Amino acid sequence: MDVKEYRALKTIQRDDSITLAGIRICPRIGVTAQERSSPQECEADLTVWDNLEGAAARDSLESAVDYSRLLGNTREIAAAGEYTLVETLAYRIVRSTLESFPVSRVRVKIRKRPASLKDQLDYIEVEVAEP
Repeated sequence: MDVKEYRALKTIQRDDSITLAGIRICPRIGVTAQERSSPQECEADLTVWDNLEGAAARDSLESAVDYSRLLGNTREIAAAGEYTLVETLAYRIVRSTLESFPVSRVRVKIRKRPASLKDQLDYIEVEVAEP
């Protein structure tokens, strides 16, 4: 069953969620070409919402959202290209997750420690959620 078919069959709305916290990602990200010249360590938290009751009742991975696939998808997108803005990376992760997994809502928080601001703050954090 693909994601669109799954959503069409849903009848009970729930607000269950799964969060993957502290995902280590290494995107090539930054405003300058020098900043993007090598991967930078960043951290992400990914939360997905949906009705998890069926998976819990069956106690079956086939009925559940696969955490390993969520993790892999997030890390793959981060490593896939260069990003000028953290916002761009966040939106790509959210949209890919919605397109690839049977979830109703997604939120990602990405934290980056800009080298140019290291003496002024710990990190910047961008949060994006859809829908």
